[in-house]
Amino acid sequence: MNRHLLPIILAATVLMACQPATDPTPAEPQVGPPDADEASLARAEAAIGELGMRLRAALQGRMQAEGPLGAIDFCTVQAPVIASEVMQAHGVRLGRTSERVRNPANAATEWQAAVLRDFAANVAAGEAPEAQRAVLRDGLPDGVALRFMRGIRVEAPCTLCHGREIDPGIAKAIAANYPDDAATGYREGELRGAFWVEVPAGIH
Repeated sequence: MNRHLLPIILAATVLMACQPATDPTPAEPQVGPPDADEASLARAEAAIGELGMRLRAALQGRMQAEGPLGAIDFCTVQAPVIASEVMQAHGVRLGRTSERVRNPANAATEWQAAVLRDFAANVAAGEAPEAQRAVLRDGLPDGVALRFMRGIRVEAPCTLCHGREIDPGIAKAIAANYPDDAATGYREGELRGAFWVEVPAGIH
């Protein structure tokens, strides 16, 4: 295997396998200003962007310090801390989910599963996975101002951890950390899953 691809491979694994360890308590519902909806959506998108950036940077640091196999436990040790910090900084709840998860803690809730089905139908009709976006504003639980999801595309390096033929060394490490892994068998260009965010009411 090309060792130069491993940081990219493991970064792709991190983005789908890791689940935030804790969720901040949502704020009490409040009446927001006229532009509250736009602010909530901007907050959701910013949180997703920061999470992805910080996960990649931290994983690259772990790779440099400990090598490829030393970074396998990144999801269970360091990534939940980063996710918790991002949630706290942006005042949101967030994570990643899929119809086929690696970490059972990432299993889709009812609302997330419904969005994933819509995304899958859109992609089957020819739309790009990464172009999938869903903004939910109506029928939300008390204390939630907005829900947002964005699709994740399977890139070529991702198939080395999530594809149909996985290097035995990587497969062994994944099995040791995620014995219930169901996130394999993907092809490049398919819909891998989605990021999700919930913005509490009264947070602008």
